[in-house]
Amino acid sequence: MKTRNSFYNSLAGLLYYFITILLGIVNRKAVIAFLGIEYQGINSLFGNILSMLSIAELGIGTAIIYHLYRPLSEGNLQAVKSLMNFYRKCYYAIAMAVLIFGLLVIPFLNMFIQGYTLLYPLWFLYIWFLADVVLSYLFTFKRSILIADQKNYLVLLCDLLYQFFSKIGQIVVLFCTRDFICYLAVMVISRLAENFLINGLANRKYPFLKGNDSISLEKEILDDIKQKVKGAVFHKIGGFIVLGTDNILISKFFGLMTVGIYSNYSLIINSIKNICNQIMSATTASVGHMLAEHNEEKSRSIFKEMQILNVFIHHCAGVGIYCVATPLVSLLFGKEYIVSEFTLFVLACNFFIQGMRCVFGIFKDAAGILYEDRFIPLIESAVNIAASIILLKRYGLAGIFMGTILSSMILFGYTYPFLVVKRVLKGNVKVYFCEQIWLVVLNLGSLVSAKWMCGLAVMESLMLQILWNCVISVVVAFLIYFLGYAIWKKETKLLLYKLKSLLCDLLNI
Repeated sequence: MKTRNSFYNSLAGLLYYFITILLGIVNRKAVIAFLGIEYQGINSLFGNILSMLSIAELGIGTAIIYHLYRPLSEGNLQAVKSLMNFYRKCYYAIAMAVLIFGLLVIPFLNMFIQGYTLLYPLWFLYIWFLADVVLSYLFTFKRSILIADQKNYLVLLCDLLYQFFSKIGQIVVLFCTRDFICYLAVMVISRLAENFLINGLANRKYPFLKGNDSISLEKEILDDIKQKVKGAVFHKIGGFIVLGTDNILISKFFGLMTVGIYSNYSLIINSIKNICNQIMSATTASVGHMLAEHNEEKSRSIFKEMQILNVFIHHCAGVGIYCVATPLVSLLFGKEYIVSEFTLFVLACNFFIQGMRCVFGIFKDAAGILYEDRFIPLIESAVNIAASIILLKRYGLAGIFMGTILSSMILFGYTYPFLVVKRVLKGNVKVYFCEQIWLVVLNLGSLVSAKWMCGLAVMESLMLQILWNCVISVVVAFLIYFLGYAIWKKETKLLLYKLKSLLCDLLNI
């Protein structure tokens, strides 16, 4: 049942992201065509700035979901209700904190932008984005029980409806009015409607959540949540600085136009990342239930199988990004919006490095490890900011992402080997380091080899070039990864057998 639920969650996630990718591309083309690349830049910039306010969430959601696994498995509805009521109170407070801190940011907005020339006042545009974030916090806590109960596909369905009506509505508004404020109004209204839908769905599936007759949380659970929150706040800060400051740095040092140009690549990269991560992250709840069984041998086996699949997916996808992204951007948005070859190479490497974190992160979150490595994100953040600023002066745009790669090495050097491999999985740290280094070598070999082979055929048609590059990148990446790593792992056979059995079971063969 856990495997089947994970499969449904993955399938729903894949469908969701494929559709939202198409909607995002069409929506982005409309913004650039009707308003200009700078407006797309402001979209991306404010997205980064407001992600900073997610620090106010403090990781409460992760801590609550961790504690929901056991009572949901045991059918302890009173414990679930107590956790959800506590969660609701926390998120109302968080929404207020986000609003207050968001308003306090307004006087400093000009610090993030080089040469602002848009028609509307900067603060006025920012208010709409802030309203979207605050409204989502008022209702988002109901998502948690669906996710913890392995019903994430229902959340994705609601998100899909939101994406469809908001993106299409925004395109229609731009076509009719050419007004960015109307465009933002559609975003806020659609977000509010989505959250009402999820709230109603959760109340219908879990009617016991209604009312305020729940008992207080047990002191042991409350103390554990507090400890995890203390650790999570550092992870929130670190996560924002490492992964959420790229557009801020680009805007500050290179301007809104460069933010807009990079955002075209980030749309493609983040879309692929979301698809890849969805295949794996849909298993988080299942992993949480499995770790609750305290079967170390089973946990190690499942981890290795997931890691083989995860690295394969990100390995092939990263090579594809390097070979296909530039001709795809040229086709969709125009040749004037492409980045340098070196910048794209660094972006592809960064994609692979971040992708390798996926399974480690799943097991880390499912095991409730938030407090133990609370200071690591601060160190990672400091390295990221310092390295990015130093390297951008020498390597330009690529230097920002080189700083992200360097800072990620701290996680691979401490958190994953010692807190996940050694503590949770009882594995061998030396084997871990050797494998990670070898996987990076294989990835670099695939990037260089596939790019060279793609260059052997230069075609006049961008569509044919994209098709050729896709085929070459996937074939080369697959062969190098399979022959250089996967074929030697006994878990590969187990993984293939499980995938075959699951497919036959679902098709009733």
